[in-house]
Amino acid sequence: MSRKRNMICKVCGCLLILFWFFSGSFAGHALAEGNEPSISGLLQFRYDGRYLSHGEDDDHKLRQMADITIKENKWGHYRFTLSGDMIEDIDSQDDDDQTDRTRTIHDTWNSFYHGYLYICQAELYELDRIKYARVGRQYVGHELATTHLDGFNLLLDLNLFGTRVKPFAYAGLPVRLYEDGGSFDAGEVGGGAHIFLDNSTKITLEHQFIEEKPDIAGTYGTSEKKRYQLSAFAIRRSFFNKRYGSISLFMLNNSPRHINTMFSALFDELDLDVDASYFYQFKEIDNMPTTVPPYTALTGRIKPYHLVTIDIMKGLYEDIWLSGGTELRLLDSGEEETDFNHSYNHEYLALIIENLPIRGLRFSLQADFWEVMDSNNEDTILTFGGELGYRRPEDIDISIGSFYSLYKYDYFMDTDEKTDVYTVYADARYYIQTGLYFDARYELDIYDIYEHRFIATVGLEI
Repeated sequence: MSRKRNMICKVCGCLLILFWFFSGSFAGHALAEGNEPSISGLLQFRYDGRYLSHGEDDDHKLRQMADITIKENKWGHYRFTLSGDMIEDIDSQDDDDQTDRTRTIHDTWNSFYHGYLYICQAELYELDRIKYARVGRQYVGHELATTHLDGFNLLLDLNLFGTRVKPFAYAGLPVRLYEDGGSFDAGEVGGGAHIFLDNSTKITLEHQFIEEKPDIAGTYGTSEKKRYQLSAFAIRRSFFNKRYGSISLFMLNNSPRHINTMFSALFDELDLDVDASYFYQFKEIDNMPTTVPPYTALTGRIKPYHLVTIDIMKGLYEDIWLSGGTELRLLDSGEEETDFNHSYNHEYLALIIENLPIRGLRFSLQADFWEVMDSNNEDTILTFGGELGYRRPEDIDISIGSFYSLYKYDYFMDTDEKTDVYTVYADARYYIQTGLYFDARYELDIYDIYEHRFIATVGLEI
């Protein structure tokens, strides 16, 4: 049997099994009665295929995803979460080949199970002063970048001297991101607190210790062991009604790493929404623990840069909006551009129309201006894109559209940098019955070659 025919048989067989298993009103049985445990979550089965115009590096995968939460209603303060993503590379000629696997950004690779495991945790929550206490494999994210570890994570809710304080602590073994091997090559301990000065102001302090061996992906140290200290200080404040701002400073080994500021305001009387942010990376990052940032091991050194973004949306009529904004990314003084690290300027203006002339119909048209900020500073690009869609909430959602990307990266399939990419796409979701749906998406990327991608998903919302 040919590889192509074998692949088609696998896809059809799995689809038939999934439809048979989830036929009927299965979603209704997940609702608990009385003190019985309740189950909620999402199950998905997906085919993901990529086809290149030159006939090389085609890729076909089957993905089976589960995200399940079980609550114990009798006790009322316990739940168990299991979230997994199992992947089968159905076009591989070598069953022992572990290199051709879909990589997702924060997920962990385990060659024994031929897939990824997101979360497997038991949790106590909302129990007296315990906001939550989690044990198991989990994501931990307070102010520092989200990490993935095997361990525990505790968050309390206290009132100290008239001030609300949420102290937290966590410790465990960082789960490696991209390589095989045991988890005992590293350790991570962290803690801090969210301090609420009043109803409008919150301060967050966090400090983290990480120790790992230099052979783990993402570490370029030469010593036998590498130790890191990561710190964060953040202030968030609400200004009047629906105005919000924050500033965060992040440290690496007691020196500034980057600063991030954000401001958002909604003016109801003007039907106007404004968002602005500024990011600055102080120094070149090339020696980082496996936990953060997730792209370091894939893209190498990230040079210092500034990033300014402004987005404004104004309502013109009840179902018509005008949106515009700018994104300015500048490498720091004297820095040279490299792959994955550029200076550029991007402005856009978009018109969005919904429910006209019929309810559920949506239409958007967008113009983009790009300026390449390289040494010649000569390239300017004006492009247009848009989307046409229709949604009937009870059973169908479809859309078609196109857009342009000056730089585009696909961390799921490869880590090559693509430039001047025109993308055409079509999406469709159909609810076969309540909770059971079918998704299909087609993408065509046009750059040096034509890249076709087709994704088909059957999902069950429990």
